[in-house]
Amino acid sequence: MASHFLLFLCVSVNSPFYYARAYAPPMTGACRGPGGIHDKLNSRHATEKSQSDCEDACSALAACVGYAHCEDCNNGECILYGAGVDGTCSNPIAKNQFDCEALGSCSDVTKTSEDECGRCSEPTATSRSTCDSVGANWVKETWSFALETWEDAEDPWTGDSHFSTTIRGTTEDSSSKYICVDADPEDHYARCSGSNSTCTFDGLEESARIEDNCPEGCVYTPAPTAPKPKPPHAGDIKLPGWGSAMSGACRGGTDFTDKVNGKYSNTAGADGPLTQQECASACLDEPTCVGYSHSTAWCVVYGPVIHETVGEFWTSDNHEEVTITGTKANPSYICVTGPPRDIPNETKSSGSVFYAGRLSVLVYTLIALVTSLVS
Repeated sequence: MASHFLLFLCVSVNSPFYYARAYAPPMTGACRGPGGIHDKLNSRHATEKSQSDCEDACSALAACVGYAHCEDCNNGECILYGAGVDGTCSNPIAKNQFDCEALGSCSDVTKTSEDECGRCSEPTATSRSTCDSVGANWVKETWSFALETWEDAEDPWTGDSHFSTTIRGTTEDSSSKYICVDADPEDHYARCSGSNSTCTFDGLEESARIEDNCPEGCVYTPAPTAPKPKPPHAGDIKLPGWGSAMSGACRGGTDFTDKVNGKYSNTAGADGPLTQQECASACLDEPTCVGYSHSTAWCVVYGPVIHETVGEFWTSDNHEEVTITGTKANPSYICVTGPPRDIPNETKSSGSVFYAGRLSVLVYTLIALVTSLVS
């Protein structure tokens, strides 16, 4: 009896535990996240694995949300996806290898990354990259790396750190030798949860899984989204006569949160998106323009009544605020004010020279101010 118990105990200890999985039918291509075909998932990979081995490995890993497999790659290549499957950091606050290796502290304790550890001569630029984009001077402060260590996924696996952790689709390459198998076909949907049996979205189409359909007393969790990359602006080209560029998108109001009246486009340039030169010219074409925001994709020109003359390639953006007072932090944008104007003869009077565009802006601003006071 004792020997039978010992045998049972040994089998129980050495047998792997498998988590319940509801594997979906295979899809063609390696798995991708909610950001589309280029949104790689956090993963680990190994070779010389059959599809059965790969599925068993996913079933034995609590965090695994699915796998990809290629029978003809490296004698059978297996990729497992999920949060934390790539490895672990000695400081658990870091969720991937990049964040782990970047951990540290600045001599200015209010700065939380190496890129922010310093001061820019343009106060709207709060990082080295945004300071460079507006052509200002960066004074570097002392950044000390924490020297945390990253431990890769256990052998025979190799980790590959990425942001997304839920499968939404594949590379959509019809000739791919990889297949993608989702272990939880609904984990990329919004969820409604709670102790009450009504706290569920079961049976609802994805379009119906919205917060309004999650009953009171339940917890609504929006669908996972991919990070939106915000590459720094390529750099202010410093057009003559304009004010110094500020980092971020132009805003109005005392706390720089009000959108300013104007229009925007990403197609009005000679080749589609407007260059900074084209964006500045679009501002000068508007007599009431007070400035513009520019990124690699968009141009926004601001000023009173500009929303009324949008033309074919622009979109109207109507707001009460008509004055630029600051910026909203966004490394992809610069905000430039103070458009230079030609000095027409008819604007010269009594020895005083003023710009027609500036005068019209002032008139419209005063009208808006009086209207707000009266109302």
